[in-house]
Amino acid sequence: MSRQRGFVATELALGIGVLLVPVAMLVLTVPSWSERQATARAIAREAGRTVAVAGWCDLDRARAVSNAMALNLGVEPGDVSVALEDCAPGRLPRGGVVTVSVTIQLPAVAIPGIANVAEWHWTARHTEPVDPYRSFD
Repeated sequence: MSRQRGFVATELALGIGVLLVPVAMLVLTVPSWSERQATARAIAREAGRTVAVAGWCDLDRARAVSNAMALNLGVEPGDVSVALEDCAPGRLPRGGVVTVSVTIQLPAVAIPGIANVAEWHWTARHTEPVDPYRSFD
């Protein structure tokens, strides 16, 4: 009769390393996805309001708001890109709309304190009406 000592310990270590650790990393990453999506929504909403209130289709103003908000919300400004959709440069028409799309990078897997592994992008859109009774003159 042959004895097989030590196999349970080896299987346990492999099981933890191969199954438990990757699942734990994914579970730790999910909250960062939600946080970054909420950040993108907030940036899109505020950039849309800023451009609509100003009355000008001004991408630079939207980017300035985006960069400031990204820093305040703990996201690198380089991870966020802003675009104004269907907005010709110049004065916005009364009663028109401004649509802002904000694309943010989300880590595929975030290893806390070490690094982010891979990434994917998520886009939030916000449409803000321009006041139909406001005088821009």
